[in-house]
Amino acid sequence: MTGPGPSTRHRSRSGDPRKRAQQRAAERRVPVTVLNGFLGCGKTTLMERLLTQAWKRQPRLRPAVIVNDMSTLDVDGLVVEETEVVGQSQGNFASISGGSIHSAELLPTLIARAEEVIERSDPEHLFIETSGSTRPWPLIKALAAHPRLELHGFLSLVDAAMLRDDFDCGEAIAPKLGEQFDSGDLGVELLIAEQVMFASSVYLTKLDKLTQPQLDRVARAVHQLNPGAGIVGVHYGNLRLDEVLAHPRYRLDRVAQLGREVDERDARYPETGNLVSLVLDTPLPFHPRRLWDAYTQALPQSLYRSKGMAWIPSRDDKVLLWNQAAGGVDLGFFGYWKAGVLQHDDGRLLPREVEGLRAEVDAIDPIFGDRRTSITLLGEEADSRAFLAILKSCLCTDAEVQAWRAGEDFDDPWPQSTLTVDGYGTR
Repeated sequence: MTGPGPSTRHRSRSGDPRKRAQQRAAERRVPVTVLNGFLGCGKTTLMERLLTQAWKRQPRLRPAVIVNDMSTLDVDGLVVEETEVVGQSQGNFASISGGSIHSAELLPTLIARAEEVIERSDPEHLFIETSGSTRPWPLIKALAAHPRLELHGFLSLVDAAMLRDDFDCGEAIAPKLGEQFDSGDLGVELLIAEQVMFASSVYLTKLDKLTQPQLDRVARAVHQLNPGAGIVGVHYGNLRLDEVLAHPRYRLDRVAQLGREVDERDARYPETGNLVSLVLDTPLPFHPRRLWDAYTQALPQSLYRSKGMAWIPSRDDKVLLWNQAAGGVDLGFFGYWKAGVLQHDDGRLLPREVEGLRAEVDAIDPIFGDRRTSITLLGEEADSRAFLAILKSCLCTDAEVQAWRAGEDFDDPWPQSTLTVDGYGTR
């Protein structure tokens, strides 16, 4: 039997270069970094900083991002997509809302979204931002088992100020950990402990709110939960992208025994817990004084997070990004409502553009336009529902809406100053 001729042998070895490139891309595992951590620890801020660096990097990094938000409002997804580095139209962004991606209901959705963004955008790196209530081990197992994904950094962000205020600088977590693990109660302490223990690196946030002795206590408490992970302080999400990309492949062998213990516990005690996600969604504005009083006098300790978009009559042109974590509250400028743009007669819009924008705004609501108050609350059920009722009492009454439309002034105690984070510092 004669073999193939020289030219045939050459074609069989090399094939079509385009097909070979496609095959290599299909076989390549995409490195994955997970940003995990409890509610309000700063994951979205860090994600924004990393994406900004990816855009400026030379050569530019091609990232893909999946954001998980326990709230149906999906505020975190909206904020991250505003970076313009990623977006659904570019095929490199996906959002999963309405629960935590470690759950049996949403874990398959996460894998499907990961496959979709890989297929559509061929990213060099995939970033996953979890919700604050996500348990690490089911997520780690799913990512490690996937043939197209390779887990590298599992980064846990820890709000140092919350540990100081709510958990005796973190020292109250370990005693509760064993109690909750044995009883089957999935409490906040157990959730935070798991997020730290499965981390490849731990990053402490909100450092500016602590004294050095307090920070030392927090670092020691966190180190006891995970002696094998590095513990680093991060100011305003200023972590170097290259440092994140340099994380080696996640070592499953390091957490294998811990994972088996979690699996055995979960088999005995199906997941329970009393964390709830509640939503306030209305076109009405908050009265600035009543809102200020509510957050300075009535904020419950077990409301771990509230976030969303809001507006107040005294600043009715501005979209205010509402961000509360533990005892800290921020009401920051996010942009302008379309109805607010119409108030700025600066000549930048042509008359026909003004007319079209006004028609669009009036079609949404003839009184409020596109302005809306959409806040999600995450916390323990009883206190969260009670505070939702308080927030509803802070909404403007019909008489106050009429006063706003008449141009009357409102008592507004909220600070006017702003802090801008630029590069690796502040100004």
